[in-house]
Amino acid sequence: MTPFQALLTGPDGGPAGTPVSAHFFGAQLVIDAPGHGVDVAQLIVSVGGVDGPELFLNWLDEPGRQASLKPLTADDIAIVLREAPAALQPQLQRLWGERQRNRRQVSGWLLGLTGATVVATALLWWQGGHAVGALAGLIPLSTEKQLGELALAQVRAQGGISESGVAQQTVQEIGRQLTTGSRYQYRWLVKQDDTVNAFAMPGGIIVVHTGLLRQAGDPGELAGVLAHEVQHVEQRHSLRQMISSLGWGALVGVTIGDISAVAAMLAHQAGTLYFSRDMEEEADRLGLLALQRAQIRPDGMLHFFQKLDDKDKANVPGWISSHPQTAARAQQIRSLIAATPCPACVPLASQHWQAMKALVASADK
Repeated sequence: MTPFQALLTGPDGGPAGTPVSAHFFGAQLVIDAPGHGVDVAQLIVSVGGVDGPELFLNWLDEPGRQASLKPLTADDIAIVLREAPAALQPQLQRLWGERQRNRRQVSGWLLGLTGATVVATALLWWQGGHAVGALAGLIPLSTEKQLGELALAQVRAQGGISESGVAQQTVQEIGRQLTTGSRYQYRWLVKQDDTVNAFAMPGGIIVVHTGLLRQAGDPGELAGVLAHEVQHVEQRHSLRQMISSLGWGALVGVTIGDISAVAAMLAHQAGTLYFSRDMEEEADRLGLLALQRAQIRPDGMLHFFQKLDDKDKANVPGWISSHPQTAARAQQIRSLIAATPCPACVPLASQHWQAMKALVASADK
């Protein structure tokens, strides 16, 4: 119950932050002023600080607003690490330990980067996308996974997320066929949402809306969507887009495992990332090849694009709005299928398909 001094940013602390005193009491993080508690089960830990150590306890209040508590000094951080309840300790110890290891691993790289600031700045101005892509390759998988978990926490806070049940099992059954041998351990989730949408988050998290499941005519069409989203993970498109919007300083921070710079943005970015046309075309092309490797007929991808393109775009804002040029890309997919025949590919079957379709149809009534 030792108090520690911290900066509260967000609900009641304002956007600039307010100095407060806080302490742990049972399973609660108690903030003495303005005077409220947060259940530690709601806390997401992130770490930061290029010049010095920083630790953040992040959560969402009931209206879904982001809040963050940052212990002010190394002594305050030590109190949190020592006195946090057992439920919070695994996050704290793992992330704090990873932070120290990541900083040591890239210290030499940062030293060289500091000595070449002018060159680096010129590269970012001249070929920003390529520079971000190259530097994104330096980000450890553990840090990428941490980013994905933070993003998922924000999506969970919006409600309607399911990690079990027949709809999730259907997505997982099909998705696993497309990710054999991947370096990522994929997680397949379903969100109760009527919009036709699916999205990928860093670290191998794929979320599919029930509106898309309702729209998919057969397992092959769903496989086409999942193959596309998986390639956004495999090629690190989601990671690159998330960090490229934050600027040079945040990119350096993420590269060394300090992800606090992006924590506040994840609630807005998860599920709404806009990819370049090159990234979309790459996800189409490599997704189609992934379908063929799994010996799944790839025309489901084409059929789903055609189905969306035939609809009034105002009625399908999610997947269409973040995947532009649908008609042109459908034509490209058609050409790729013709150029790479797959005699061994067969229509996809799913043991859960009919039960899933009945479930999402009943939810629509």
